[in-house]
Amino acid sequence: MNAWNKSFSIAVLTLLPAGLALAQAKGCIELKTTAQTERTVTGPDGRPETTLVPASTVVPGSEVIWTVTATNVCTKPAGDVSIDSPIPEHMAYIAGSAVATAFSVSYSIDGKRYAAAETLTVREADGTDRAARPEEFRHVRYAMRVALAPGESVSARYRTRVE
Repeated sequence: MNAWNKSFSIAVLTLLPAGLALAQAKGCIELKTTAQTERTVTGPDGRPETTLVPASTVVPGSEVIWTVTATNVCTKPAGDVSIDSPIPEHMAYIAGSAVATAFSVSYSIDGKRYAAAETLTVREADGTDRAARPEEFRHVRYAMRVALAPGESVSARYRTRVE
């Protein structure tokens, strides 16, 4: 039985790149990536509520929520910022899960060609093209719509399922 048929520690996943800030305004963008899971707890009113907790151990079928936070650590606005967030190995992107109000979002299956989810294609062995399936996405790219002010932080999030 291989390790993916058993639970594994998220610590392995946190060793992956936290994301790469492209055109990051001469090193002004500091990135932080967190991995979380949802947990249902009883709220103060006795009703169940869902909260995010740090991912410690996940099993196949579990969802992991990845949050990338970009902070401008310089004294000038940082424009033209794009963040490439690789989808970890043994995980599949969950369709429509990218949340990024300050960013436009595109996807890639190879880390080179990015496009909107509905226009991303895959070339088959016979030379025909077909629409890429969300589980084939290997990168999520966030591009800032406006410059990030000094000291300002913005976050983007997407979900994956452990395969």
